[in-house]
Amino acid sequence: MSTIHPSLFSRVAVLAVSAALLCSAIAKPQDISGGASVLLASSDVEAKLGKGIFSSPQNVAHATKHLEKKTVARTSFAAHARQTSSSGGQQTARNEGRRTRPSESRTETAARPGESPASTRPLGGAARRVMTAEDYNKQGDDYFDAGQYDKAAEAYRQAIKERPEFAQAYVNLGEAYFNLGRYEDTIAAEKQAIGLQSDSADAYHALGNAYLKLDRVNEAIVALKQAVTLDPTNIEARSALSLAYYDQGVDAYNANKYEEAIAAYREAVKFRSDYADAYNNLGDAYRRLDKYPEAIEAYKQATRLKGDLVNAYSNLSSMYDKLGKYPEAAEAYKQVIRLKPDDAEANNNMGYALGKNKRWNEAVDAFKRAIQLKPDYAEAYSNLGWAYNNVGNFQLALQPLKKAIELNPALAEAHMNIGITYTRSLDPRTANQPAAIAQKQQALAEFQKTVELRPDWPAAQNNLGIAYGNLGKWKEAIEAHKEAIRLKPDYQGALYNLGMDYLISGDKKKAIEQYEKLKPISLNNANALYIQIYRKAPPKNAKP
Repeated sequence: MSTIHPSLFSRVAVLAVSAALLCSAIAKPQDISGGASVLLASSDVEAKLGKGIFSSPQNVAHATKHLEKKTVARTSFAAHARQTSSSGGQQTARNEGRRTRPSESRTETAARPGESPASTRPLGGAARRVMTAEDYNKQGDDYFDAGQYDKAAEAYRQAIKERPEFAQAYVNLGEAYFNLGRYEDTIAAEKQAIGLQSDSADAYHALGNAYLKLDRVNEAIVALKQAVTLDPTNIEARSALSLAYYDQGVDAYNANKYEEAIAAYREAVKFRSDYADAYNNLGDAYRRLDKYPEAIEAYKQATRLKGDLVNAYSNLSSMYDKLGKYPEAAEAYKQVIRLKPDDAEANNNMGYALGKNKRWNEAVDAFKRAIQLKPDYAEAYSNLGWAYNNVGNFQLALQPLKKAIELNPALAEAHMNIGITYTRSLDPRTANQPAAIAQKQQALAEFQKTVELRPDWPAAQNNLGIAYGNLGKWKEAIEAHKEAIRLKPDYQGALYNLGMDYLISGDKKKAIEQYEKLKPISLNNANALYIQIYRKAPPKNAKP
């Protein structure tokens, strides 16, 4: 994505404690779940599954890398060792196939000040000999090595004028043009070189680099692939080809063509196995296709190669969340916090993962750190209340949940969690006293607000039905539980609760219908409902 930029996803935690079904008395399983994303408009509403919400990382556009080189080193072959023929004439030998670098020794005498680097001084007043194509090419090499690319280009052009079929001079000329920023001229020169010498890996390499500079990625890939085919040991060509595939992947990803992006990023890491950013982007592309295991492997490889790649750790933790691997998610968030200790969102998210792993004390500490770092963090306050609810400390849950609603009245999950707090903190011994009834009405109001804010949340509809039932409003309870089931047809708790609603309101036939629907989904819950309907143990041979 990739990513993980600051942490791009923050969630309000969701209560996921399963309510026990009591067989000896009427029991209404309450889904004590809440949850949300800071990015409410774009979050993945996993509450539709009755589990709460995991918000996805923001889908940030990938950025092309571009070839950073402003100049290239000369790759010309040594062509300057003079030999004397038996007839006394001079001829120039080219050591075809061996690259030389500027630091390599030459057989020539260094030019004096004022002379061109490749000139030869007259000996004993003898006339200066005529420059050959090889001499001009060597002169260009010397100018090139001195950083005088204009003069180098002029010398290479003279070499080509003397010998139009001089392929290496075209390669050298193209490289000089590259260093002058004349990329179109580079392309023209390297094409001429390839036309004269089709197996010139250097020409294809230089051609590919020029295409990259002009953002002509597809053409760059064709040229660089040929360069690598001709010279598989050319590390710079392989790196440039990897970059070209990377940019091709960026273009595909930003056009929402994720399969094409995956193919391109895979090629990028094939030619450069230590390319951490490419692995991170590969993970993003897999994530966009919901291929979470593959995304995890790509993000993990990115973090192995680059231990400070915070985006990869953030994205990795998100994928672990998606797969319910909360211990791994918590560890990934710890790495985010290691790299960004002042990241409130990362602390909040780590607390969420710890809570889902039932490490409540650690979760509480993480939420408190998030609040300390960001005092107006409504989601972290709601999460803190969620954690306290899960350990049964309802009195401590109230203050942070009220603060969350004060900071963000539209945060549905805070309303959900405080409704749960009011419901679960009721004392059955005083259930019919005015104070208890007032608390039940508070719970109902919070669940009504939750449903108003998030009408498509099955857990909220289920809890609304429970609140109506606690006040004896069975008609309304039935409608709320039916809506929860409409949103999630296999919702065990809502099916059980609807059966209880019908039973308590005197419609045993419909209660039995819910029992029959529940049997293939959850035999344990169906048996619990059977006991409430028939006041006896279920048949021993009962099967889903």
